[in-house]
Amino acid sequence: MPAKAKGNRISVITNGCAWLGYFVRVGVLAIAASIVPAVAQTQAQQDRIDRVSRFAVTSSICGRLGMTVDPRLGDKVEEAFNAEASSWSLGRDTFERLKQASIDRAVKSSAIDLETASANAKTEAELRRLRTMFVAYGRMCVEATTDPIFSRLITAPAGFDPQTAATAFADSMLEGGGLASWQTPAIRARGDMMMSAGTCRKRIGKDRSDALAARFGRSEEARTREYYLKSFDIGLNDTEMNFTLAQCNRLISRNRLEIEKVGTK
Repeated sequence: MPAKAKGNRISVITNGCAWLGYFVRVGVLAIAASIVPAVAQTQAQQDRIDRVSRFAVTSSICGRLGMTVDPRLGDKVEEAFNAEASSWSLGRDTFERLKQASIDRAVKSSAIDLETASANAKTEAELRRLRTMFVAYGRMCVEATTDPIFSRLITAPAGFDPQTAATAFADSMLEGGGLASWQTPAIRARGDMMMSAGTCRKRIGKDRSDALAARFGRSEEARTREYYLKSFDIGLNDTEMNFTLAQCNRLISRNRLEIEKVGTK
């Protein structure tokens, strides 16, 4: 597929990842107080503050991975953590400053991780790293379900597996570009042909475009069939790929060769 067409498919994926940085940007805007260093806390207390902050910031992703998250999690965590820390030898102002600083670090760290992963999603290897990142978040969510505070606020469905959940969630973002775990080289090759049939319709004509779609857009699996149809739609809606008839013929020929090369698996 030409570089421009390839870029078009990549843009579908990265646009699908746009939501990733949303909750962290909202969190950053919500943190307005200045941070004043404090030295009275013990290391164990600092570790606990940071752990609670990480779980709170990650809770949105836990919901995306299929867990149930209490809609009032923020208020309930605040109340429960204040009660837990009431026996610490820290003044209230010091405790609040430490919490604020910890939340700020957790929010900004997540923002960098998620937004960098989205912005760098330009190759197959980089896109697949999203799955690895979400597996790590999934494991953190599992940890949260055993925490004294979060165990009542974040619950996992029976048999929850971080790897499976992360794969399903990453697939939902990667499938538009043909890079989901279930999309074989054969599926991707046929998706590329469907995109070409849509992109080149105004050059090759209705009959030829429809014939390509009828031949390469069929599948007994609903999600594969939907992927083919979406690929065709992407081509139809593309207003930038103004190929000539000769370019379209070469593109379709390359698609045919790739389909023959990868076979049916």
